[in-house]
Amino acid sequence: MLQLKWTKLTPLSESGVSGINKVAGVYRLSYYDSNEKAYYVYYVGQAADLNARLNQHRAGNEQNSCCARYLKSYNCFFRAAAISGQADRDGAEVALYNKYTPSCVEKTPDVKPIQINFE
Repeated sequence: MLQLKWTKLTPLSESGVSGINKVAGVYRLSYYDSNEKAYYVYYVGQAADLNARLNQHRAGNEQNSCCARYLKSYNCFFRAAAISGQADRDGAEVALYNKYTPSCVEKTPDVKPIQINFE
């Protein structure tokens, strides 16, 4: 199992993203449903530069219309973990997709998931 060191749940904002290093890794985006008092993952992904990629997901920058709807309607957050190797990032992204089945992901790498920790 690939043991990842996840960030804490962090607001998907300029100040929240500014604390993320320019490292390769995987991430998940979630929203808080105040009626159900629960967090739900709506997007998972990977990047060679987590800081730059998470900035692309912030309100005003988001190109994915599905993600933009969540940003408009909810308080959104992220968690990220550094993974240097591309093959491990691919496998971890598929594992995240399989666990959370996020509504805004259009495609994932065509590889087998690897075992990772989710917390």
